[in-house]
Amino acid sequence: MIYEVGTKSGVYCIENGSSARVYYIAAERALIDAGTPGNCDRILSALARIGVQPLHVKRIIVTHHHWDHVGSLWELKKRTGGEVFAHTRDAEYITGKRHRRPPRGAVGRIAYALFGAFRTRTVQGVDVERRGDDGDHIGGFAVIHTPGHTPGHICLLRENYLFAGDLFQPTAGAFRETPHIFTADVPTSRMSIRRIAEFDFEFILAAHSPPHVFGSADKVRELATRLGKIT
Repeated sequence: MIYEVGTKSGVYCIENGSSARVYYIAAERALIDAGTPGNCDRILSALARIGVQPLHVKRIIVTHHHWDHVGSLWELKKRTGGEVFAHTRDAEYITGKRHRRPPRGAVGRIAYALFGAFRTRTVQGVDVERRGDDGDHIGGFAVIHTPGHTPGHICLLRENYLFAGDLFQPTAGAFRETPHIFTADVPTSRMSIRRIAEFDFEFILAAHSPPHVFGSADKVRELATRLGKIT
């Protein structure tokens, strides 16, 4: 399923069942993230519904190296020819030159041993042509380094849209942290959430929650305030 977020925004959300959401920004001719393995055809079919052919995609920006965000990256890159961009600290995980690290907590390590290690073996390494850091720009996107979930997790800010990856979970009620078992460094992730709370935006487009379109920046600030009280 694909739908536009906002009125005549050219920002589209692609939902793939249990897979992480993928976003397409028409003005940038860019995809953000690549979903789980085996989703390339679904993503390209969704784009075809809005008249976008594979060769129209010029760039694939990866928010972080986890398998549900890079699973179909190799095939998407092959089919579209798009340039891959990621943060420098996650790039070597995406290429396959470094092994993905499990979370630090005991529960997270058990979950990784049971599920994550198997899943990452199904992900093929992909060349990352462009690597960036905090404060860089890729097309019209400002890159904000938000480490914690992974070392090179990034958010992307374009106009009033914040593409948040897995930094937190926007919900209809109070926003929540991403479950700690999936986060490599929880204190660092909380610092990243507090930093994002300093920015202004209208829409939040995260990977595992529907787009949040009303009072988004205030909701992030509420979450940052709550986390500031946690010792």
